[in-house]
Amino acid sequence: MNNLTKSEFMKIYNEGENLTDKPIFISFYATWWGPCKMYERSLNEVTPEYKDKINLYKVNIEEELEMAGLFKVMSVPTTATISKSGDVQSMPGALNEETLKYFLEGLISK
Repeated sequence: MNNLTKSEFMKIYNEGENLTDKPIFISFYATWWGPCKMYERSLNEVTPEYKDKINLYKVNIEEELEMAGLFKVMSVPTTATISKSGDVQSMPGALNEETLKYFLEGLISK
C-alpha cells in the first residue's frame, strides 16, 4: 500500500469523479495506536492479491490532517473507498481478513 497525500489524492479524485480506471481503497491510521497495528497485519495479508485491481493507499492521520478531514475521520482505523464511478464510502473500525476480502471483492464489482 502506498502512502497518500492530499496533493496526490487531488490528482486521482476531483469533485465526485474517480480519475483512475480502478476503485480506490484508503486506510486511515495512526502509527502508535494498537488497533491500527492489528489492522495493518490484516491489510498486509489480504491487500497484495488486489494490487492490480484496486488502487491501495494508506494515510497517517498525524501527517495528513487535511486528508482525514476530507473524509471526516473521527477515529482510527477507518477505511474509505471510492468506486470507479466516484461513489465514496467510509467505515470506522478494523475489518478481519475474511470481511476485508468480502469488502474488496464488492468494491471491484461496483
